[in-house]
Amino acid sequence: MNKVKLDTGYITGTKVSQAGRETYLYKGIPYAAPPTGELRWRPPQPVALWSGVRACTEFSTQAAQYPDPNSPEAAKKLPSSEDCLYLNVLTPSKKATDKLPVMVWLHGGGLRYGNGNFPLCNNLGLPLHGVVQVNINHRLGVMGLFAHPLLSRESPQHVSGNYMFLDMIAALQWVQRNIAAFGGDPNNVTIFGESGGGLKVAALMATPLANGLFHRGIIESGGRYFDTVPLDEMEKFGEKLFHKLGVDKEKDPLAAVCKLPWETIINTDQELNVEMGPEYVFMGPWQVVHDGWFLPDTLVNMFQTGRRNQVPYLIVANKGELTGPGSLIADMMIKDYLRLLTGPSTTNSRGYAAVFDQVPEGWRREGCVAAHGMELHYVFSALDDAEAWSAAKGGYTSSGAKSQIPSISDSDRVVAKNIMTIWTNFARTGNPSVKGLIEWPAWDRSTDKYLLLTDPLQIKPGYSDLLKIQPDTSKQTIF
Repeated sequence: MNKVKLDTGYITGTKVSQAGRETYLYKGIPYAAPPTGELRWRPPQPVALWSGVRACTEFSTQAAQYPDPNSPEAAKKLPSSEDCLYLNVLTPSKKATDKLPVMVWLHGGGLRYGNGNFPLCNNLGLPLHGVVQVNINHRLGVMGLFAHPLLSRESPQHVSGNYMFLDMIAALQWVQRNIAAFGGDPNNVTIFGESGGGLKVAALMATPLANGLFHRGIIESGGRYFDTVPLDEMEKFGEKLFHKLGVDKEKDPLAAVCKLPWETIINTDQELNVEMGPEYVFMGPWQVVHDGWFLPDTLVNMFQTGRRNQVPYLIVANKGELTGPGSLIADMMIKDYLRLLTGPSTTNSRGYAAVFDQVPEGWRREGCVAAHGMELHYVFSALDDAEAWSAAKGGYTSSGAKSQIPSISDSDRVVAKNIMTIWTNFARTGNPSVKGLIEWPAWDRSTDKYLLLTDPLQIKPGYSDLLKIQPDTSKQTIF
């Protein structure tokens, strides 16, 4: 299955294989119009139709973004652009009637950097376990979260900000319209993401605008920025940036700012962050906004009052994030996760708690812990991808890794296989338990059980007791 008919025109992709099994990869499929010029800081607009057959064989440019602090040199080599609303599809389907479960990946990067084109997340591991995988690119940082009273005034909903999340919703709507052509089932969609991507999953679970667009969620290492901010607070940051850019005195500030290169806006935003104080240097002020429309209430309150989209979800932390040492110590993650897990849910929309604690054998011998992002090499079956390990090594060195590339053991391969089996079974059925492998109970306050993702898999009591861990922060840096 190579030539595919979308609602906007025909496309072709590339056949790729691994271990003698084939998958089709479609790169750089547009799901919304380029958010450039007058469409900067506007909700995503429909894609223009095309004639003929569009070759989707090259990745799109990554979104305009800040430098990746973990791989600054590698990030410089990747072209960036505001023209970024594209996605990739990996499908093992041989025919459009297969109705395979769909898994939509939301990349990490703290809402400021990253992309869905990285080789790591375009590996064939999950598709070869029988799912159609979609990787989304969207606006980031100030280009995706900027709010300003002038933008709110012209909005029919009287809001601004959250544009990156409107991009994701547009991509999920694209999935609903088009994924059946790739052999996927639009009625069985799982969203999953790590770090900033985990926050994206939680926000989409909380917004009524995404209701019915997905049916399960997987939050990996997403508990750090669940506290959303009110619209007026974000608008004040927007006014400060307009003043710093010098457009606030123009007759039409919005028209003036839309003429500026995105590089000028991001560079000026970084300068302003430094002036505002050390707490803004890394993440900046741009966060998820509870605006009464995208989020009627704070993200946490949407969960705790049962107003979230009632779908089952997995919630995962890495052990090294709780214990340290490492570049990201998020010992508050369990507290944040418990705030989500304790909200009311239906029988079929329960939350399942897990802790990942597998480290490649070579690095474990060197004293490395299961650091932030390490589970991704197992989730995407990228254990033998030296480039992926090397690109992320900045985050692993402070967690104890000494050698450039880790040696991989049979135990590591077992954990990778088990995670992919559990993740795809959850995507298929809404239940992460796998007969003959693991019976994973939903988290409940009375039993407090969670899954320890290591070799062997273990169901353990005392998830709330993880709050008592005192992390080693001696090597912590901003991640």
